[in-house]
Amino acid sequence: MPIQASASIRARLMRMNLIVVIVSIALSLAGTLYFTLRSEQRALDNNLLNSASILSRVPLLRETLQGAYTVEELADYLDETTELTSDIDLILVGDTRSTLIYVPDRSLIGTAYSGVAQADALAGAAPYTSNETGPMGSDHSAYASVRDEAGDVIGFVIVGVYFRSMALVGLGTALRLLAVGVVAAVLGCLLAMRLSRSIKRSLMGYEPDAFARQFHQREDILDALEEGILAIDGEEKVIFLNAAAAEMLSMDRKTALGRPLHQVYPRSTLDRVLRTGQAEYNVSMQSLKNIRVLADRLPIREDGKLAGAVSIFRNRTELTRMADDLTGVRHMVEAMRAYTHEFMNKLHVILGLLQIGEPEKAQQYIMDTTRTQREAVSRIMSQIRQPSVAALLVGKTSRANELGIRLRLDWESALSEESPWLPPEAYVTILGNLIENAIEGLNQSRCTTKEISVSIREGEDSLLLCVEDTGPGIPAELRETLFQRGVSTKGRSRGTGLSLVHEVVEAYHGEIRVESESGVGTSFFLSFCRENGPVDKE
Repeated sequence: MPIQASASIRARLMRMNLIVVIVSIALSLAGTLYFTLRSEQRALDNNLLNSASILSRVPLLRETLQGAYTVEELADYLDETTELTSDIDLILVGDTRSTLIYVPDRSLIGTAYSGVAQADALAGAAPYTSNETGPMGSDHSAYASVRDEAGDVIGFVIVGVYFRSMALVGLGTALRLLAVGVVAAVLGCLLAMRLSRSIKRSLMGYEPDAFARQFHQREDILDALEEGILAIDGEEKVIFLNAAAAEMLSMDRKTALGRPLHQVYPRSTLDRVLRTGQAEYNVSMQSLKNIRVLADRLPIREDGKLAGAVSIFRNRTELTRMADDLTGVRHMVEAMRAYTHEFMNKLHVILGLLQIGEPEKAQQYIMDTTRTQREAVSRIMSQIRQPSVAALLVGKTSRANELGIRLRLDWESALSEESPWLPPEAYVTILGNLIENAIEGLNQSRCTTKEISVSIREGEDSLLLCVEDTGPGIPAELRETLFQRGVSTKGRSRGTGLSLVHEVVEAYHGEIRVESESGVGTSFFLSFCRENGPVDKE
């Protein structure tokens, strides 16, 4: 399941769409209302002025002011005119003394007009507009003079609309814009949902935040790998380089990304995969000196088309050394080398005796050496039935003898051929490293007595391993960090033996106890108990 972000891309797109729509509506509403009301104001003014000018010339109105017709006849005509004209709310007619002779409200007929804007009309001014509060409320009106046949002013006519009508016009415009905005918001939300689905499909169903988080997490994981990873695109440009690859190839990641492969790594043949489209395995990278690197190269395909290539490689030098340590191969090889070296020394002694004419002594030397070696090997083989462990002890004994160190196996030691406690390689790793450390310590010391004692006690309920030496002991400052990788008194690039021993013991749920005294020696005791159970060697 994709990780959901705190706010999904759909919600963010919809929110952004609503903000854009609201801002657009607000700006459009303000601008449109301004220009619409100005336009409608001009149109209203023109309509009112035209209406007032036309009414001022109506013979019925003029003759009523002159007394030829009754007010009732004029009122019927003007009432009908007001009802038929949607843009006019009221019509007022007054004489030269500002006395109203027509008002929609009949109770006001005969009263004086309360405003002052009619003064210009009575003075004979051309039709004009003005805002004023008249006898029927606030309105916007056009004023025009009524003249007789001689051109003298005999009254005035007012044609107006109420402010509330003008407000309704503005409200109607605003509601229309809001309706358009709602429709735009709905359409925007639908488009936002469609766009969000498209974006999530392109991001494999993840939200952008979750996708970015997983991208960085996977980059961190790839950087944590010991394997180097180098990827190029179809144009042979470097598109990815993890930390291990940058270190092995001595590259700067920031400057390498985006550059052509042969500019940053001239001797690379990774681009060959782009030409062949075929994967390559266990390719040796000969351009790297002093280290053995094997690479697997795979084509990168998008929609079935070749889009790039990736190389995955690892420094096999360190891996091979660690594998040898873990499996005990190094100890076995060293033991066999020491055994061979000791055998060659004995051959030289025999050859020398023959050359100086002492064949009887040579024969006796051969018999003594053979008997001693046979007895030592026979005793080890009779007590230690596991061939790998027995071979290790024989070889280490020869190596110790060559260095003037006595290595002896405890007479009560015993190990079955199918030991249920540890696999053979675990025994070799533990005993090989502990014995080798003891040999090196004694070889570098000035002790008069140089002895190593090995004890292997295998029982039904426990397994005990013990390696003791008469060396100089372990310095007190190193005892707390004795089993950490890299901690050693033998110089740089050392300190892996005891860490491997500790790892193996931990893996098989054993315990280690160390006793060491300066000038006396060091003892390592390893125990594996029944409560943890023998290991399953399968």
